[in-house]
Amino acid sequence: MDNSFDMYNKKLKKEKKDDDNKSTLSKFLFTILIKSLIVVLLFLSSMIFIRQNDKNKKIFKEKVYNNSLSFAKIYNLYSKYLGDALPFKDTIKDDTKKVSNEKITYSSIKKEGDDYLLVVPSNYTLQSIKSGIVIEVKKDNKYKNIVKIQDKSGVNITYKNLSEVEVKLYDYVEKGEILGSTSDKLYINFEKDGKYLSYEKYL
Repeated sequence: MDNSFDMYNKKLKKEKKDDDNKSTLSKFLFTILIKSLIVVLLFLSSMIFIRQNDKNKKIFKEKVYNNSLSFAKIYNLYSKYLGDALPFKDTIKDDTKKVSNEKITYSSIKKEGDDYLLVVPSNYTLQSIKSGIVIEVKKDNKYKNIVKIQDKSGVNITYKNLSEVEVKLYDYVEKGEILGSTSDKLYINFEKDGKYLSYEKYL
């Protein structure tokens, strides 16, 4: 008799757990659907606004194309009104990304203009100081390769003198993710709203 009662209880618990899992999944999918519809609605509203007249088109061009959009502002607005920009990021985490937990290793540091010059080892593997989006990747005669990353607080971190680059424009990089490599000299600066910041908080 007791065995039958225990089996019945186990069955009820299993059914309740299954119902809870289904309910959680339904809520998750509903949330994703609502967020997607809001994004589509905003996009369609923008298109309608642009197509109404030339004045609107000019306003849109000035605000969007002629000014660089801030990843930090977009991220914070999205997070404020819609929650996490990618609520299922842990589920689709890319385990193939090269990540290091070490801080930047350097033997000396000195100020050079807006930059800080760090003396680093030869063939040094460089990792990102903060998570953020790659907003600039370019070649330069003086500094070889330059990578600029904007974090969610709006700080632009520029890495110069890279011999190899392993990220692309608009990639999202995690803190500690490998950006590329450099030898002997690394130039770096920290800028927000047109003001250059001290390195102490970041290195």
